[in-house]
Amino acid sequence: MPSSPDAAEKIREKLSANRLPDAGGVTFSGFGAGQVCDGCDAPILAGEMEYVVEARDRRGVRFHVRCVLLWQMYARGRRGT
Repeated sequence: MPSSPDAAEKIREKLSANRLPDAGGVTFSGFGAGQVCDGCDAPILAGEMEYVVEARDRRGVRFHVRCVLLWQMYARGRRGT
């Protein structure tokens, strides 16, 4: 399943509520295994790329390709860079 249609809204809300980190680096990318995207709450299926980002607190946050790009864009905007 691709990212949900309201992924951008969900990611902005989660950043505002501090439920997603505002920085991190991609530590893993590969095919999904059906786990839920932390950005849009939709599963990342086996035929889709999955990105796992290690947050400053060392937790892994997983995203669809589209969601990781949205997260990076909105997080960067919040930091003013």
